[in-house]
Amino acid sequence: MRLFQLDDQIEVDRVFFKQPIDFTKYTPKEQLRYCVGAALYMPAIKQSIAADIINRKFSSLTSIVIDLEDALGDLQVAAGKENLVKTFRQLDDAMKNGQLTIEQLPLLFMRVRSPQQLKEMIELLGDSQHVLTGYVLPKFTASNGRAFLELVAQQNELGYCLYAMPILESADIMYKETRLEALLQIKTILTEYYDYILNIRVGATDFSGLYGIRRKVNTTIYDIAPVRDCLTDIINLFNRADMDFVLSGPVWEYFSSEDSEIATNVPLQGLIREVQLDQLNGLIGKTIIHPTHITAVNALYVVTHEEYLDAVEVLHHSNGQIGVKKSAYNNKMNEMNPHVLWAQRISMRAQVYGVYNPQVNYLSLLMGQVKA
Repeated sequence: MRLFQLDDQIEVDRVFFKQPIDFTKYTPKEQLRYCVGAALYMPAIKQSIAADIINRKFSSLTSIVIDLEDALGDLQVAAGKENLVKTFRQLDDAMKNGQLTIEQLPLLFMRVRSPQQLKEMIELLGDSQHVLTGYVLPKFTASNGRAFLELVAQQNELGYCLYAMPILESADIMYKETRLEALLQIKTILTEYYDYILNIRVGATDFSGLYGIRRKVNTTIYDIAPVRDCLTDIINLFNRADMDFVLSGPVWEYFSSEDSEIATNVPLQGLIREVQLDQLNGLIGKTIIHPTHITAVNALYVVTHEEYLDAVEVLHHSNGQIGVKKSAYNNKMNEMNPHVLWAQRISMRAQVYGVYNPQVNYLSLLMGQVKA
C-alpha cells in the first residue's frame, strides 16, 4: 500500500519532493501508526467488501474499518457476523491463490461491540485473522479495557500480528466531574498494553449526542464548546512526549450527493477545515464515511517543503551545540529544544505521507480527485 496512487511519474515528480513509503500491516509500528490515515468505515453487512478490495475499486483506499457496531441495527448483527466471516475467508483465499498480495491488501480493522463479541469473532475467524491489521474497540473504558486488550494480546502470543484502536467516546469521559479519573484509568491500561495500541480514536459524534448537539456542514467539531473542552483534556493526557500515543481525528459525517469542484463542495470544505484543526492540535488521520474524503484527508497530512526543512534543521542541531537558528525560509526562528518533538513527528509524517515540492500543497493532489 501507498497513500497516493499517481499513474504518471511526471506528476509524481511535480508534486513530491520526497515520495511516501510503501507499507503493509507488517511495517514497524512506529511508522504504521501514522499510516492509518483516512480510515473508511463500511457496515459489516456490505456484501461486496472482499470483491471491492480484490478488484481495487478505490485505488487510493488504504485503511478500512468494517463495522459491527453503530453501522448495524441490533437485528442486523447476526447477518453482519456471518458476512464478515465469509469476507475474510474470501480475502484469505485470494491471498493464497495469488489474486491479492500483502502489498495490495489495505489495512483492515474490525469494529466489534464488546469484549464478548471480540472473543466470538476471534473464534469464528480462526486463521483468517492474519488478513486483519487489528480490532477497533468502541466505548473503551476502564471497566472493559483490559478484557478487550487481553484478547488482542493473546492473539499476538499465538503468532498473529494484530493491533488495537480503542475509541474514547463514553459518558464518563465526556462529563466534567468524572473525566479526569476516567482518562487516567484508561491511560494506565493503554500504557500497560502500549505495544498493541496503534491509534487512539475519539468518538466526537457520541460526545455530541450526550447533549443533543450536532455540528453543521460548515462548522467543525472544535466549534462545539463541550466537545472541544473534552478533546483538549484527551490531547493533554495522551499526546505528551513521555508516552507518544497517536491520536486520530473524529469522524466527518457529511458528503456531497453531487460531483462538484472543491470551491463549491461545501462538505469537502468543512472536512478540510476540520482536518486542518485536527492537525494543528496534534491529531493524525481521521475516520471517514465516504470515498471522496480519502484523498482530502491524506493530502492534508503531506508535509510541506518548509515544514520539512525546519524539521531537518531542528533534528540536525538537537545535539546541544546551538539553541536557536533562523529557518531556511528566512521567516521564523527554530528553537532546538522546544521544537524537537514536533520535528520528530514531522519527520515520521514525511516518511509516510511524503513531502510536497516548494509552491505545492494539498490542492495538487485533490484537484480532479473529489469524485468517488
